[in-house]
Amino acid sequence: MLLLKKILVPLLKIIFSVILIAYLFLKLGTQEIISQFISANIWWILLAVITFTFSNVLGAIQWYFLMKVTGIHLPLFRVIAYYYSGLFFNNFLIGYVGGDAIRIYDISKASGDSAHAISTVFFDRLIGFAMLTTLALFSILAWRNIIQSNTIILVVLFIFLCWVLSFIVIFNARIARKAGWIFRIIFPAKIYAKIRNVYSSINSFKDAKKTLVSVILISLFVQALRIIVHYFCALSVGLNLHIKYFVIFIPIIALLSSLPISIGGIGIRESSAVALFSQLKTLQPGSVVAFEFLAYLVGLIATIPGGLFFILRKEKNSPKGRELNNRPICE
Repeated sequence: MLLLKKILVPLLKIIFSVILIAYLFLKLGTQEIISQFISANIWWILLAVITFTFSNVLGAIQWYFLMKVTGIHLPLFRVIAYYYSGLFFNNFLIGYVGGDAIRIYDISKASGDSAHAISTVFFDRLIGFAMLTTLALFSILAWRNIIQSNTIILVVLFIFLCWVLSFIVIFNARIARKAGWIFRIIFPAKIYAKIRNVYSSINSFKDAKKTLVSVILISLFVQALRIIVHYFCALSVGLNLHIKYFVIFIPIIALLSSLPISIGGIGIRESSAVALFSQLKTLQPGSVVAFEFLAYLVGLIATIPGGLFFILRKEKNSPKGRELNNRPICE
């Protein structure tokens, strides 16, 4: 039954992604979308790949800083390799969960400390999503007249408040202890103990205030660069829109694409982009699908080194990791 679930759930999500893409191509016209790809300006695409690559390196540096807070000391190049491997698998796995699992595995093997590995990846992802939502909310408030739907504003505001609440719980141990009974009831004792270890590791970030400020600033810059990638892809298919539309819409699209209901966000990304950019009456939906799918391909190209790192790497355990691996199961 468990094996069937492991196979069936990813299969359903692949089918969902394929159906969404097929629907868009059939509704908007396959020939129109393909012609947009063929006529795309290669120089804008190249600039998008370079920009995405730069954002990836900065993202790895952000993760590297978080590792140092938890006491994980690895060479920066190795951290970049692990980060790239996670990004590469995000293109093919469910939401962003699959790539994060790869990162957790790599750091756990390298450091011998799974709690710190989980905490750094979790907090790195949390910061990224929080900064995306912050950009979306403040850009919506700055250009309120562009968003015609109050539902979008309320959803973004709700997500923003959820992140605020998350950080309050993470950094306030007293509140976390009061909420901890929920986990104690749901999970067995061993898993609950692991969750407590992970929480303690995440909570320790509050004491590294300079690192936190640095990570937040880096994350904002990373998210801004990834918005610019979509802008360059739009320029490549001849859409000369003001960048403010991308600052508003792309964070919302990215948040929706991260939901674990499709493979690599395929289908969700393009559908949500059409829904949002269709508010600009003069814009052809086929062009929107074209530049958003191009943005996905740019991300795929820019993360190919991650696949190479994964294939060519040699797994190395830290002394602590080897000690844990060699320890008898029952002591």
